Amino acid sequence: MDWQERMNAAVGYIEDRLDGEIAWDAAAARAHCSTFHFLRMFEVVSGISAGEYARRRRMSLAALDLAAGQVKVIDVAVRSGYDSPDAFARAFKREFGITPTGAREPGVRLRTWPRLSFSIMLKGATPMNFRIESREAMKLTGLPLATTMENGWQLTEITGFWQKVMTNGSFERLLRSVPPGSKVGVAGVCADMDPSTPKFTYLIAIESPADRSNLPDGCVDRSARAGTWAIFESRGPLPTSIQEATGRIFGEWFPTSGYEHADGPDLEVYPPGDTTAPDYYCEVWIPVKKASRTE
Repeated sequence: MDWQERMNAAVGYIEDRLDGEIAWDAAAARAHCSTFHFLRMFEVVSGISAGEYARRRRMSLAALDLAAGQVKVIDVAVRSGYDSPDAFARAFKREFGITPTGAREPGVRLRTWPRLSFSIMLKGATPMNFRIESREAMKLTGLPLATTMENGWQLTEITGFWQKVMTNGSFERLLRSVPPGSKVGVAGVCADMDPSTPKFTYLIAIESPADRSNLPDGCVDRSARAGTWAIFESRGPLPTSIQEATGRIFGEWFPTSGYEHADGPDLEVYPPGDTTAPDYYCEVWIPVKKASRTE
């Protein structure tokens, strides 16, 4: 069973349980990988979290049921996972702009989210340069941004966050605080990832210095456990190059590598240079572990 079949088997499990509770560890078992890796892969490759996908599909089926006019609103609410018709009605109106009762009106316009299907496209014409390294545990310190992958908002928010940090003096203070011998410098860090939701924390961070007196106000700490890292090269102007590299890592490299994501923060390591140059070099560091699959 290949990656495509495994992921679609997991989607099949989700679809079969849209009218009940979804156990994400059981979905991951269908994909023959860890829960964290499955949820992270699902989110990056599809562009939405698995939890958001399930919510959209439940709302789509609810809209179809109501438009058919053969079921009670309370029955649709329970089947969609809501404790009360009022809570369901509020969620339905946020999604479609009308009430559940309004969905029964003749000619009303609705929309549905179709069932997702993973497919493998012919890729690989452009090589991916990477290396596997073992590293000791790291403690990271930086400025946090609470953001979300919902609707791709993180792409705009992170770009704006970097612009703010670069112009208000915080970047220079972080740069002056980088510990001697650090290979990370000032990096982007994706942390606090619970891939069952689209929310996470993005930090502009350095390895934690012994002297914290020069750090900008508002810095927080995060840890990365000792372990194995897959380190990928990226070339091109930011932020496009790093976004494309991340997409290829999850969409092309992971499905055929024999590795899966280990629970921990991802790093974007930015060496000094012109970040707008067509040949600007940076790296994506992802904690990994060997996949243990039962075919």
